[in-house]
Parts: sequence; C-alpha cells; structure tokens
Amino acid sequence: MSHEAVTWAMDDAPMLRTEKGRPDTTTRGVLQVLAEHADRDGRNARPSLARLRYRTGYDRRTVQRALRRLETAGLIKAVGTHGEITVYALALHTVRPASDWTELLEDEQRQKDAARDRQRKSRAKRAASSAAAESPTEPDVTHPDDVTEPDVTHSDDERHASGVRDVTHSDDARHALSAALTVSEPSTEPSTTLGDGRRPTTGSGGAHEGGSAAAANASPTEEETKELRTAAVGCVLALMPTRLRDRLPNPVPTAVVDAIRTELARGLTADQLVERVGRRWQNHGYENDAESADGPGILRPVGVAIALVRRGQCTSERCDDGTDVDTGARCRTCEREAEDRKRRREAAQAPVQGTILVGVPSGAPDAAPAAPRPARRLPAQRTEIRDCERDCGSVHRTVPAPAPAGLCPRCTADDARAANG
Repeated sequence: MSHEAVTWAMDDAPMLRTEKGRPDTTTRGVLQVLAEHADRDGRNARPSLARLRYRTGYDRRTVQRALRRLETAGLIKAVGTHGEITVYALALHTVRPASDWTELLEDEQRQKDAARDRQRKSRAKRAASSAAAESPTEPDVTHPDDVTEPDVTHSDDERHASGVRDVTHSDDARHALSAALTVSEPSTEPSTTLGDGRRPTTGSGGAHEGGSAAAANASPTEEETKELRTAAVGCVLALMPTRLRDRLPNPVPTAVVDAIRTELARGLTADQLVERVGRRWQNHGYENDAESADGPGILRPVGVAIALVRRGQCTSERCDDGTDVDTGARCRTCEREAEDRKRRREAAQAPVQGTILVGVPSGAPDAAPAAPRPARRLPAQRTEIRDCERDCGSVHRTVPAPAPAGLCPRCTADDARAANG
C-alpha cells in the first residue's frame, strides 16, 4: 500500500460526473481500493474482482462498469495481467482543478443560508400564530379606576408594569408593541455572556450557528469533535498495511480502535500515526513475515496492529520511537535513559574493590569450629570391553591393556564351583 496513491485517490484525483452532472461516487470508491493496492508510483495495482466487490460492497457488473469509466477517463490503465487478475497503473499526475473546492464551499454556504431562511420564516410564523391566539382572550392590563399616576398600573394587579412592554390601549385595538412580547422572564439556560457584557448572536441555528462573529470564533461541539476523531480512526485503519488490514476481523476489534483513539487524544495526528505504523511495519520485520512463503506469517493480527499503533516505552508524551513529534529532533528523555543504562552497565562490569581479610585466632572464644571438608572423590578408573581368555565367546568389561584380559564372570563362577567340589 502506498500513502501517496491513497492520498491522490481521496483528495487529488479528478471527480467523475454522472450523466445528470452529479459526482460519480461509485468510481470514486473503486479508485480508492485500487490505490490501496498500488505502489508509491501508482503501478502494480492488482486487486481481484472479488476483493473490489468485498471492499466496496458493489455487485460484479457495477464494479466492471466503474472500471471501464475510469479507463475511459484516463485515471487508470490496464498494463498487463497477473494470472487471471488485471494489473492497473494509476495516473497520479492527473489532478482535479482547484475550483472544485471553491465551488464546494460556495454550495455549503448556500445550503446554510437556505437553512437560516427557513428557520427565520418558521419563527416568524410561530410568533404570528401565538399573537393571533393571545389577542382575543387576554384581558386589559390597566383600568381607569386603578390608575393613580399616568401610565402606571396598580400594585395589586396580576402583573407589574415593569414586566409589560406597553400597557395602554386604544378604543379600537391593542397597541402594536404589546402583541408579540409582554413579560420578560429570566432565562433558565446557562449564561453565554462575553467578557465585555455582550451576548454572541445565535442566529437561526442555536448556540453555534448564526452571525458571522459567532461563527468565526465558535469552537467545535462535542459531537463534531467526536465525528472528526472517528474519521481520523477510519483513516488510520484504511492506511494500515494491506496484508495486516485484510487479516483483521470485521468489524475491527475495540482494542485496536481504542489504541488509535488513545494516541489521537495525546495530540498526534492521523498522518503521524500512519507514518509510525508504516515505519514499525518495516523495522520490526512484519513485512518480511507477511511476504515470506516459508515463514510463520502474521499469526496475531490484532496484537500486531496494537503494537504498531501504541506509544513506546519512553515516558515523554511527545516521543515517537526516539523522535520528538513536535521538533523532529532526537528525544532528550530517550537520550538520558540511554545514558543512565550505560552508566549502570559500566558500574555492574567494574571490578569490586578488594577487602582486607583478618584471620581469627583458633583460641578465641567466639571462633566457631571449622566445618570438615568433604572427602575428595577420586576419578573413576577407565575400563573397556574385552574378550574372555578361554574363548568362550562372551565379553566382559575390564581395565584396558596391558592388564590381562582375565575371565568373564561366567567362567569365573564355573571355576569357583569346580574348586568347591
């Protein structure tokens, strides 16, 4: 798998269009799978048709039509076969125009403006309905007999004058200012007042959508942060070595996902994790194990994936296999630990300074009796197997020459019986 080819297929490759002018997402998915199987120059991409169907979820005819559209557009080219599998080369030099991104941003802005207009109209409609429902039934606020001073309501009235926008009435209808808002009640929502007393405008979309000042300084919500982190996890999993990713269970185990999320929470980016995985895949010999036909292969793919992702033994939070991820220089913590290990090793190998031994007099009352030394074992005499002197056909073990061979045990027993009569 090549990081360059995958990045080209996801970001830089031209977006094909359908007959109706919509983005051709089918060919985009097939192109990304081809890029995952290509080298860094975009060559030698040879996934089988079954592999393309498995990764994209499309049927056989859909995948074949997508491949033809990609070849017609010049994004891929069939350069040969490997067995029964077609080998493709990707046109990495073909890049989509920059106007695609600008048009996409403009379309996003139009969608947001349209949503704000719909919400604004909906609020105005609800306000009008509320005013129409309250006008016929709401009683008058002031009465001529209750007024002690001009434009002031009596204190025994149900609502104080300070809570009413306008308390006057004409003979024909209520004043227009009191139609929509009459009483100002304290808000139960948490305060969002800025340091200088201003409140950020919420526009039509709530606390994080609306005026330009609020949108420019608004931080991502918890849901948006979660979505971004989930997308980063998927990117890291997609850019793992193909031989390892194909052996992982589906769905991916939680232990692997948690290991990736832990590293992302430490401040690492998806690109830094992908670089770490690729470096360890080569340096730790997993690539050779996966390619070797006689080797054991990848026996525990889940454990290998976790080992490729998680942080090393260094205590520094910003250390990545001996390199500082912020500066790219050698990690100072690793250097200090290496120096400490070297000093401890040299101290262990240094000769121990000798001590002066003073003998204890034998007549001293505190002297303990010396323990007897164990008897020294003499080495066993070497023997060899030799024939009997009487040529009885038997052999026996005796000392080597020039000592006489002697009789075998059976002949020696016969002589003893004959002597005893």
